[in-house]
Amino acid sequence: MSIGFQVHCIGGIIIHIPYIIFLSLLISLLNIFDGFATHFGLLHNKIEEVNPIMNFLWVSSPALFLAVKMMLSLSISYLSYLVYRLSGTRFQKLYTICLSGILILYLAIFSMHLYWLTVL
Repeated sequence: MSIGFQVHCIGGIIIHIPYIIFLSLLISLLNIFDGFATHFGLLHNKIEEVNPIMNFLWVSSPALFLAVKMMLSLSISYLSYLVYRLSGTRFQKLYTICLSGILILYLAIFSMHLYWLTVL
């Protein structure tokens, strides 16, 4: 059985969400927010893209930039689902630790975006 928690929904329905799935969904949402916030900031010359790969995509095509961000979000969610369904407990725990580190990085990026969106 995987590590997870229960969520109580409307109508008293209880849903068990494994941490791997929960973390990957949070990361995916933050990645999508990052994509749209970066898109907005670059369009309005408020920020610069510091990731050279994403900067190349942005310069090539803003639509391609957003499409890649969306595909990355779908990929991390799908990969996490596969790890949850097909991996052993030890690997799931290691993967969950890695997802937690990635989540911390995305929360820092989210905080930077909130700062410049509200202050700059």
